[in-house]
Amino acid sequence: MPIMPLRSRRLGLGLAALVGTAAMLAMPTSAQAAGDPATWPCDPSEFCIYHDAQGGGAHYSLADGASNLGALAGGLNDHVWSVKNISGDDWCLYRDADYANEIQVILDGQALDLASPVRDQVSSVEPC
Repeated sequence: MPIMPLRSRRLGLGLAALVGTAAMLAMPTSAQAAGDPATWPCDPSEFCIYHDAQGGGAHYSLADGASNLGALAGGLNDHVWSVKNISGDDWCLYRDADYANEIQVILDGQALDLASPVRDQVSSVEPC
């Protein structure tokens, strides 16, 4: 095997690194796909709440309010980390069951991860 001059080896290694970097940048990641609210599961014309960020985990598609998330399966009481509103109405999030102590309004068309401490306090939701 012939020995390449040092300059040629550096050029070859530099090109290989550049090609590898370009290939990594062109590949979509699962985090990007999960972050697209269009892919979050939610029935048309409803308000959706999710146990995890980015529309993940247990979720509910709601046409009417939920007066006590603690009464529903899925562990969403005090653990609503993301929401998607395609209901046609604004929705209110409440700190307590039975629609008491409003903490945030989600406008129609919004899909977002809730910030702390709101995400750890939601106990009921309804159109408002």
